[in-house]
Amino acid sequence: MSEYVALIPAAGVGARAQLKLAKQFNLVGKKTIIEFAIDPFLKDENCKTIYVVVAEDTEAWEALPISQHNKIKTCIGASTRMLSVLNGLQEIKEDEDKSILVAVHDAARPCLDLKDLLGLMEKAQDEIKEDGQGCYLSYQPSESVNLIKNEKVQKSLDRNDVWLSATPQVFCLEDLLSALSKANDDEKVFTDEVSAMLHYFKKDISIHPCNKTNIKVTKKEDLETVEQYLKLAGRI
Repeated sequence: MSEYVALIPAAGVGARAQLKLAKQFNLVGKKTIIEFAIDPFLKDENCKTIYVVVAEDTEAWEALPISQHNKIKTCIGASTRMLSVLNGLQEIKEDEDKSILVAVHDAARPCLDLKDLLGLMEKAQDEIKEDGQGCYLSYQPSESVNLIKNEKVQKSLDRNDVWLSATPQVFCLEDLLSALSKANDDEKVFTDEVSAMLHYFKKDISIHPCNKTNIKVTKKEDLETVEQYLKLAGRI
């Protein structure tokens, strides 16, 4: 497979988690969440560089030995996830060809399985052939899914047609940079890369099914869940 780069947005404070530190810098076992999130990319020899986007005054990141790894480059983030990703893409643009693939992965997703990452990147390199195409990890819910408005059920959805978005989300550097730059100019805010690419390019974006353990730490109780998942995976 060809080389690619990873982009890890980690500038958020994670207010919903109600933790003293930003959630990505909390310990699970003996390592922080962000270290677990980065690990699969360090192990993948096809990942050329890992761009980690942090807040300007993040001492918690600078204190981690991994921040000095020769495969990692630190970038300064912004007020939203989208703008932090945009900052990271601008840094990548200075270093890489515009056609390189960028895998954007949440710093608060510590349970990414290396096999899922490798499968995703293999599929992405096969399928991303035209502007706007992409590929991302996704999984289906086990529960029934309903569309709700004003706390009332509007419609029951077929859960076989519902896929939950995870990360990494992979796109060509030039395409993703264009979409997020347009979003910024239009004063629009997207919470993930797939949403932005669908809005501005409306091209085919493929899913790659992944392990349901690839969850994002959002609330305090999620820390216990990911700890159990990491233990089951033999990573703790």
